[in-house]
Amino acid sequence: MSIELITKEELEDTKKIIQITFFDDITEEDIRKTKWLLGKYTDMIDIIKNYEFALQEMENGLSAYDLLSAEGTIAKRETGQELTADVTANSVILQDKRHTNYKFYVALTNIMKCVINNIRDPHEALAARLLFLEGMKYLKAQTYMEKGYRKDVHGISATTFADKRRRAIANIATSLKLNRTLDFVVIDYGRGRNQDGEIGLRLPNTD
Repeated sequence: MSIELITKEELEDTKKIIQITFFDDITEEDIRKTKWLLGKYTDMIDIIKNYEFALQEMENGLSAYDLLSAEGTIAKRETGQELTADVTANSVILQDKRHTNYKFYVALTNIMKCVINNIRDPHEALAARLLFLEGMKYLKAQTYMEKGYRKDVHGISATTFADKRRRAIANIATSLKLNRTLDFVVIDYGRGRNQDGEIGLRLPNTD
């Protein structure tokens, strides 16, 4: 879970997005979850790539002893056990947990990429790809689209860019709610939490 304070500007932006959503049942919370998830896309991609690189390195010669020694240090931290901890057992548990997270991130990022790639409006689609899939800063993406670098997508003004971004988020939120991806994003308003709650991912039940 992470604490992310909601500014007045963010609230105003969310309200404007809701006004252009196609379905009436899209809420401010749905938009917040969508924005948060889109903001985590590049982080999840980095985790996926790092995990796959580590697996490849292991296949290329990292010994079982080295692996268990490295995992054992992490295992003792996570379980709180002393040096007598069962390194092998802890390593297996951590490996399973890590691989579950990996598969979850792969599924989420694939869904998000598919949803963005299916946006029909070329300006909305390009804005979403630049901002969310590539993680480009807002002003840089705005400038890119003002200049009209893409021959198949003509340049647009800063105001139009802002509108296209909001419409893209509205469309993405609708798709992610319909396919139930937003069910995995949780906002915890529990006791002792900030009034805006803490937001994070809930792994699917793998039992």
